[in-house]
Amino acid sequence: MAAAHQIRPPKLTSADLPLAFHTADRSSLSAQRRFLIAVRFRLTALVAAGAFGLATWKYGTRQVDWAGFLAALCFFSAVLVEAYVLKARPERTWYEGRAAAESLKTLSWRYAVGGEPFGLGMAAEGEVDTLFLRQISEVVEELRELDLSLGSLDEQQITQGMRRLRSAELLERKQAYERDRVVEQQGWYRRKSAWNSRRASQWTIAMLAIEIGGLASAILKAMGVIEGDLLIFSGVLLGSAFAWLETKQHRTLATAYAVTSTELASVRTKIAPQATEKHWAAFVAEAEGAFSREHTLWKASRGVRST
Repeated sequence: MAAAHQIRPPKLTSADLPLAFHTADRSSLSAQRRFLIAVRFRLTALVAAGAFGLATWKYGTRQVDWAGFLAALCFFSAVLVEAYVLKARPERTWYEGRAAAESLKTLSWRYAVGGEPFGLGMAAEGEVDTLFLRQISEVVEELRELDLSLGSLDEQQITQGMRRLRSAELLERKQAYERDRVVEQQGWYRRKSAWNSRRASQWTIAMLAIEIGGLASAILKAMGVIEGDLLIFSGVLLGSAFAWLETKQHRTLATAYAVTSTELASVRTKIAPQATEKHWAAFVAEAEGAFSREHTLWKASRGVRST
């Protein structure tokens, strides 16, 4: 007997999402790279300044201490980078871009699979398209920090991939939503949670080592074995490590991503029972709330306004 024909639902990938999503995503990633490079450079410059402060390097007839000069140069470099961050505010572009991109992704998936408020049969398709485009525009209006030139002329707000999936049968849309939205994101959150957890542990061990070094320096200073410069340098290292951890928030992200991954496992089990377009539309809106809760926490931790 021939095997039963297996339904292969249309795929919906990030490449099939609207122009506004790609604009926000590209701008956010570009700003994230600039911000993290700036933070790394500034903290490295401060640590280098502290290291040069430990040394004495006199050269020439005037006996200029070039180690002090290099320390001053490092401090000056750190000041320049901080001035750039305050003026350009790449972290705001990063935060707002990611928040907008995730909002646009949620809207796109709701439209593509017939979730509320874009359910099939709820209104004429022309009215649904108008509603979708209006909600896209409302998000785009908030993108004051983004470089809107990063989009491509070949991209659209309602792509052929979105229309193709929307026109599929309910069973195909359910399968596509489970495979390309829920399972894909569940895996991403699981991987990111594990990665951030490892990074948090590594930095915790590194900071413990610095603290032990600082304790040893303090004891040696109290005994008159060393001067105070090494103790101060330990403080510089520890402060830089704290600043980097504050920027990356590994522990917070590890917990948030793990919770979201677990919640998506529950979402996945509820997909199959949705038997009607009305129930499916309501379910998709509820399921997207799992993503929205993580995004809301992410935005709140960085002071980003809602989009």
